[in-house]
Amino acid sequence: MSLITPEIKSLIDPVVSSLKRHQIEGDQEIALAIAQLLMKVISAARWTNTYDLISIIRQVGIIIHKAYPRKIIPGNIVRRVLALIRDEIETEHENTPMMSSMFSLLSTTKCEVREDHSKKQMSDMRAIIIQGIRDLVDEITNVSEGLETMCVDLIHDNEVLLTPTPTSDTVLNFLIKARTKRNFTVLVMENYPNEIKKAHQFAKTLAQHNIETVLIPDTTTYAVMSRVGKVIIGTNAVFANGGCLSNSGVANVVECAKEHKTPVFAVGGLYKLSPLYPFSRDDLIEVGNSGHVLNYDDFELVDNVEVVTNPLEDYIPPEHIDIFITNIGGFAPSFIYRIVLDNYKVEDNKLE
Repeated sequence: MSLITPEIKSLIDPVVSSLKRHQIEGDQEIALAIAQLLMKVISAARWTNTYDLISIIRQVGIIIHKAYPRKIIPGNIVRRVLALIRDEIETEHENTPMMSSMFSLLSTTKCEVREDHSKKQMSDMRAIIIQGIRDLVDEITNVSEGLETMCVDLIHDNEVLLTPTPTSDTVLNFLIKARTKRNFTVLVMENYPNEIKKAHQFAKTLAQHNIETVLIPDTTTYAVMSRVGKVIIGTNAVFANGGCLSNSGVANVVECAKEHKTPVFAVGGLYKLSPLYPFSRDDLIEVGNSGHVLNYDDFELVDNVEVVTNPLEDYIPPEHIDIFITNIGGFAPSFIYRIVLDNYKVEDNKLE
């Protein structure tokens, strides 16, 4: 039975429409949009117990997933909120006063106490959950501040760094913060064919902050890797097995880094950690406009090519990453599952 009322549907529809049209850009913006939507849904929803609320949030999560099935972050936020609600239920149960055997004889008193407690629970629970989501919004908004505290310890003076993810604001802020204490050089890859403009803007922004920056073609990765001290990549999603999704082309870079024994640091906020496992990797990776790879104007060449694909992301296996840098600290890929268990509930891994 659907618990989605017309009032809740009117809140969901604009966000779903924006996701389908890719009008919300950036992982942080998507995460904030979903968190704020869930806050509105919880305020508007009519529920008599918290298990009804869990069912409502799960149904909202399914609708959002169907709108943008290849994006992991909306599902992460839904599951974080579900975990928050389940934690409150557990706390409530722990705080329920136990009736002694003598007083339990007075059945009327026991019923009255339970009824009053239930009313108080319902009135307080909504406010507690909304405050929990506000704390989640603050965590997502201030994710860079948590990451920046680690950058000085991880980056050394006169080091050469390479980043193949010029679309990542998290990596950008990480490097800018590190520059306040360290001098280093950054090699920025062009990320052909989808992110060339963003790569140029990324390099320009670093240069404006007095960071020595060199923009390099993707084809020179292997040639320069022997000079690189660390590879720093941004993440689009981090899975429970310690693997992650990142920009297309990153898989080649980390393969080169492994060959040269160059450490790879993956940077990402806690909200990007997912309780899911990448069983069907092809289903996770979004494909973009193939015209960026092979221009349709070059019809003679197009006629002689059977398939042209333009994957927008790469899956990076955990063995190619040395450390994940999050806003709550740095972790080995093998430890990610433990962080996931602390922030999600196993029963919410499958929303349907």
